[in-house]
Amino acid sequence: MLDILDNKIYYHNRLKEYDSSLHFADRLIKTAQIQNDSAFIATGYYRKAFIFQYLNQNEKQFENTYAAREIYLKIGDTASAGRRTAEMANAQSQLTDYTGAQQTATEALEYLSENDSVYLSSMYNTIATTYRNQEFYQDAAKEWRNALKYASRSRDSLSNLNNIALALQDDKKFKEAIKIFEKILENSNLTDRKSRARFMDNLAYTKWLQDSSAVVEDELLYAKEIRRKENDRNGLLASYNHLSDYFRNKDTNLSRIYADSLLITAINTGSKTAQLNAIQKLIQLSPANKTKDLSDRYIQLNDGIRSENIRAKNFFAKIRYDEEQKQKEIDTLETQTALQRIEAMELQNQIIILSLVGLLILVSGGFGFYYLRQKHTREKIREAHLTETRISKKIHDELANDVYNVMSGLQSIVPNNMIDKLEHIYDRTRNISRENSSIPTGTNYLPHLLSTLSATVPDDTRLILRGENSINWNQLVPEKKIILYRVLQEIMINMKKHSNASLVAVIFSEEKSLLNINYSDNGTGTSLQNLKTGNGILNMENRILSIKGKLNFETEQEKGLKILIQIPS
Repeated sequence: MLDILDNKIYYHNRLKEYDSSLHFADRLIKTAQIQNDSAFIATGYYRKAFIFQYLNQNEKQFENTYAAREIYLKIGDTASAGRRTAEMANAQSQLTDYTGAQQTATEALEYLSENDSVYLSSMYNTIATTYRNQEFYQDAAKEWRNALKYASRSRDSLSNLNNIALALQDDKKFKEAIKIFEKILENSNLTDRKSRARFMDNLAYTKWLQDSSAVVEDELLYAKEIRRKENDRNGLLASYNHLSDYFRNKDTNLSRIYADSLLITAINTGSKTAQLNAIQKLIQLSPANKTKDLSDRYIQLNDGIRSENIRAKNFFAKIRYDEEQKQKEIDTLETQTALQRIEAMELQNQIIILSLVGLLILVSGGFGFYYLRQKHTREKIREAHLTETRISKKIHDELANDVYNVMSGLQSIVPNNMIDKLEHIYDRTRNISRENSSIPTGTNYLPHLLSTLSATVPDDTRLILRGENSINWNQLVPEKKIILYRVLQEIMINMKKHSNASLVAVIFSEEKSLLNINYSDNGTGTSLQNLKTGNGILNMENRILSIKGKLNFETEQEKGLKILIQIPS
């Protein structure tokens, strides 16, 4: 029966009858649950995820893939779990949650074997794309070389080589990038016109970046014409972008025409990132009387993209959170079972003691020995339980601020009673003296910090970040990174709770041997006397002083808050 249902799903997928496919996928899951067949339950969720991928519903794809992955892990099928984890990463990448995609892809590599070459190549490609978006171009090129090792098709190998060259181009290593593009174009297997236009366009553009006097107009126009004839709209985005740049200092009107074409094509393809790029070009190329409308349009579009990214991150976080809550409920039931066993033992001991009272005179010595031994057993059990409780408190203690961030991010998408429970957990854990939670202090430090700052900001508050990429974070020792992270986290949480600010700015800068962080908001503010009475401020000052830094506050009632943090770099 289960095999028949699975075959029906496959049949309707081939006919693109996805409503029918979903119906039989749900039947497969329900039937497998009745038969207690975990493997087919996981298969059912995987089939649903595959259908939602066809339908470009990436959130539902992630949700069902996650459910399948968890079941495969429970039954010990790590190979299938690795493939499903890889598909989760791809879904996150499609929704521009690049940081989450990178973390999930890295997790997938732990499960995948050398036989899963297609998935391995895909995961290295996902990680490389994330690094490139974060401007870690050398790391991106390295991961694309790893993807190249596992590429199983010629077109995938050429695509990875192209991406390596683009990362080198971003890193201004134009000579190396040009060599790769020329090598690709010399490949005898390159017969696809769209691919040839792609590589030709990238080669010409890179030559121009290396030497602005290089004459590459014919190559750029030829590649654009091929893409137009092939109806390659994504390729046209790149061509219009490159042509607008190429003519900027040669023919302003022509450059603006190509920027307009870029904007129209970006709108037709639904690429909001390309739309931002086009509007930015038009702002630079248009008369002053048109820049205001363009600027307003840019800000509106940029804020929309930011909101979508935050929603996507919160959605993925919610799915993981819900699954973790289910596991906690299971753990709670197991704890209750253990307590019931203890109570049963105590009751049994009491019965034994009462039974022995009548024989106390005859067996007092034996009874005393037995009682002490039973008491010792009970004390060991209680001590083990107390130890588990202390460990649990320690874990909650470390997660206090993260729980608050999750709670804030989920306010609009989970029931109020769940928010109340989270608030209760937060209040309890925040009142306990806690140690710092684990924070990445390597190359992922800055993305992790920025993600935390962005996630803390309410939906109706605008966050401005400046100068973060100008800081040499590698020179900052891990201890200082951790303290800075915790202090900024405390500031942002206090802002969200008390300030009612609509605008928050965090500016990073370096001068001499000092790292400066200027925080400001337009919130309600307070008096310095009230500010100094809080334990949070005292904790922040103690943290900063521990690394010989300075923390200065400037605030007045209804005039916002300014904070200067100075740390020796």
